[in-house]
Amino acid sequence: MKLAIYDFDGTYVNVQTVPHLFKLFKEKKYNQIAYKKHWGTITRWYILHKLKLRWDKETFRKNAMAKTIDLLHVLDDQTLNEFMQSFYDSLQSAIQPDLKVQLKKDKDAGYYCILLSGSFDIMLQPFLNEGFDEVIGTNSKHHQKRLTSKEVDIIINEKKVDAIKHRFINDRLTHVKAYADSYYDLSVLDFADEAICYHPDQALEKACQLRGYQIIK
Repeated sequence: MKLAIYDFDGTYVNVQTVPHLFKLFKEKKYNQIAYKKHWGTITRWYILHKLKLRWDKETFRKNAMAKTIDLLHVLDDQTLNEFMQSFYDSLQSAIQPDLKVQLKKDKDAGYYCILLSGSFDIMLQPFLNEGFDEVIGTNSKHHQKRLTSKEVDIIINEKKVDAIKHRFINDRLTHVKAYADSYYDLSVLDFADEAICYHPDQALEKACQLRGYQIIK
């Protein structure tokens, strides 16, 4: 089985999805009390992080994503599904056109293509419309029960590799290729047989140069 792994934030879509999602939630005029509460918390965390008073970048991003689920869960199921579709529609202009083309090429070449992210599964689900065979993200539910920010287990770094291994434990992977932009995805690139550093951040670019990985800038 040939597997192609596409990172989400900053790779397939050229945007940081948490602030984008909160902005869209506000524009939709959903529960504004919940919006102010949760976005206010993330903003305070960001200030503390930038002042180097709390958390490194990875921990801040993980906690900000976890807090996002508390915002989404103030919506009932139908409204949540509608909002996730709107979220997908609003990101169309942010999809990297060359990766959209590459996705089709990989599928035509017989790759099983997945969209992999620490973002929640419900945020990724509409992107199956892009042609991905599957999406793998942080679980938003457990046994049909909605999880809170304190209960979710954000998949990041090695946890992404663990998620891939667990999903394809019964499959023989003959060739794995991966596309990613962030140093926090280096473990996924190291897992792949063919690593593509797509518009990498400075730390990832340096690591990819040392490893001899392909770099697209």
